[in-house]
Amino acid sequence: MTICPNTYPELSKMDIQKASTVLSQRDPVLARLIAAVDLPALPPVKGPFETLVEAVVSQQVSTKAAEAVFARVRRLTANQMKPEALLAADDRALRGAGLSRQKVRYIRALAEAFAGDPERYQNLHTCDDAEVVAALTEITGIGVWTAEMFLIFHLLREDVFPVGDLGIRRAVARYIFSENENPDKSAMIARAEIWRPYRSVASLCLWKATD
Repeated sequence: MTICPNTYPELSKMDIQKASTVLSQRDPVLARLIAAVDLPALPPVKGPFETLVEAVVSQQVSTKAAEAVFARVRRLTANQMKPEALLAADDRALRGAGLSRQKVRYIRALAEAFAGDPERYQNLHTCDDAEVVAALTEITGIGVWTAEMFLIFHLLREDVFPVGDLGIRRAVARYIFSENENPDKSAMIARAEIWRPYRSVASLCLWKATD
């Protein structure tokens, strides 16, 4: 993979209000959903490493459980969440924080990648979406879903549709398709084409509706 240039432009901000207006004009079904919920608010952007650690912790567990485990893991690093600090923590401490053995392995692989080539991962904001996904999924334990969460919540990319996310699939099936339909991923992706270039914001609205 070609390493992206060493530049640090200001990250663009996701304009949820503007995107929601456009989405409502294009899609009457989504418009009714957006009108029924408060517009979602993005959490503060964290550092790239911390964002990915949190995403790994969140894999296949509830939001509440993930928040509790992540807070304990963060305390192990004296609230600094640096690769070196996680590499220095022993497995027993990480397991005691609530991580499975598999997630301990994943977080160590992530920390090793960032510690070994920090410039590469600090420059991900200069890459396009496909390059970001390719770079991150080379790391053990980082799959497409985790990379997509990074694109949305760290890089603030507006046109990501994480169709592999269970919450998104349930929300699309419930709110966008009929309750009697059982759309597959390809049908959902095709239906979401109308939401370009704001599929991330559509996804945020769908997550908000499931809350």
